[in-house]
Amino acid sequence: MPESPDVFTYQQLSLLNGIAGHLAAASELRDALTVVLDMLCESAGMARGVITLLNSTGDEISAAITAGDISQAHLEKMRYKSGEGVTGQVFASGVPAYLPSVDGEERFLDRSGLRRDLDGTRLAFFCVPICYRNTTIGTLSTDMATDRVGNPESQTAFLLEVARLVAPFVKRCFLEERFEVFHRARQPGGAFGKLIGNSAPMREIQRLIVRVADARTTVVITGDTGVGKGVVAELIHQLGLGRKHPFVEVNCGAIPESLIESELFGHEKGAFTGATQRRVGVLERAKAGTVFLDEIGELPLAAQTKLLRVLQNREFERVGGSETLRTGARMIAATNRNLEDAIIEGTFRSDLYYRLNVFPIRVPALRERGKADIMLLVDHFIERFSEEMGKAVTRIDTPAIDMLTAYHWPGNVRELENVIERAVLLADGDVIHGHHLPPSLQMNRYAPRREEHGDFTMRVRNFEVELITEALKDTNGNQTSAARKLGISKRIMQYKVQKYGIEYRRFRVGRH
Repeated sequence: MPESPDVFTYQQLSLLNGIAGHLAAASELRDALTVVLDMLCESAGMARGVITLLNSTGDEISAAITAGDISQAHLEKMRYKSGEGVTGQVFASGVPAYLPSVDGEERFLDRSGLRRDLDGTRLAFFCVPICYRNTTIGTLSTDMATDRVGNPESQTAFLLEVARLVAPFVKRCFLEERFEVFHRARQPGGAFGKLIGNSAPMREIQRLIVRVADARTTVVITGDTGVGKGVVAELIHQLGLGRKHPFVEVNCGAIPESLIESELFGHEKGAFTGATQRRVGVLERAKAGTVFLDEIGELPLAAQTKLLRVLQNREFERVGGSETLRTGARMIAATNRNLEDAIIEGTFRSDLYYRLNVFPIRVPALRERGKADIMLLVDHFIERFSEEMGKAVTRIDTPAIDMLTAYHWPGNVRELENVIERAVLLADGDVIHGHHLPPSLQMNRYAPRREEHGDFTMRVRNFEVELITEALKDTNGNQTSAARKLGISKRIMQYKVQKYGIEYRRFRVGRH
């Protein structure tokens, strides 16, 4: 990369000073860089200035900022893969390029078509890399009338200086945007609000999400059914570079084997019986967003082979088609199966497994997360379902809490959500009681002794425990006051407390 000349002209120095001052005070990327290009056009005799930046998929640069007479339609055409055309070559090599004349130059693609009616013999073209800490993040290019070029090395060096001013500003804007995204995500109502829990395993998952969200790395999310793998996938998408593009979910176990390839890759008209028109698959619909492949372990072997090619080359064809298409979508997969066992069984390709398993995230079962997380989820679901049903349920009594925290939750968060929805629906007042919970939970903590049988006996027992516990809580663990509150004798109260093993001392104020 050429070094700056020892001396710039007074006009160039004045322009560089103006650009530096403008960028130092600016905050919005597009507006600030548009002004920079306008300054080059007005003060340096340059035209059709373009700044290209690396897109969110990391495999293409595209025109992000333009100046002069470049319309939005022309802007969208200026996309280059690394090494493609003059712009792509400058991006790939980090070395500036100067064309004394664009006429007859094969490398000059003029993808926008803006110079089609211009005399190319009288038009010079400059393109320099925009580098931040030895990494090329974009390019700056512009035209100039050949009779105004003067010293091309000096002009190239001047544009390099402009690019050096632009690079840290671009990076700062990107970092500030990322910070703002994560700041909003952690605020009440933000994206992380969906990932409820404060246990060590959940904090670790949040840390992993933050680390991987900005990359295009393939992620595999594992865990039992109902733990919230889909929530983790959505969070990665919402915090990632492709968040402005679609998030498309495919349940690989819910789609018939004969249709799964059509769902993923699309199909052409007449590709098979019933294909009456072309269908666009999820890899195209997601654009530069995210494709979430849930239950990836159920994907048929034929589709696994095609998916492997997508992960390797980003290429695929529609079913029944011959046109090779590219996808910029990020892949996130999830499974409740042990894929290593599936490889041994011959139902899952080992090469696909290693392509997918770049960044694994395991979501713990609810029983592994502790009582505090369970109650955070309970409070969240009570608030949500109360609002949806137009009820004023605000709390849950102690026996119900004991039942919820003692239960082993084989269905995980999804089962807890269903339980709380049912309880809110059954609640008559503002409190969820133990008898509003399903029998499976009621049997868990206060199951009948071996000599006692029947659902009726169990329900009576649970209701008595509930009444006594609430009375003890209201009287700070005083059995005499609790008995008076319930209209029974102290002796009966003491008998019931002993019979049901109720720890009345825990309700005393000031107990440590």
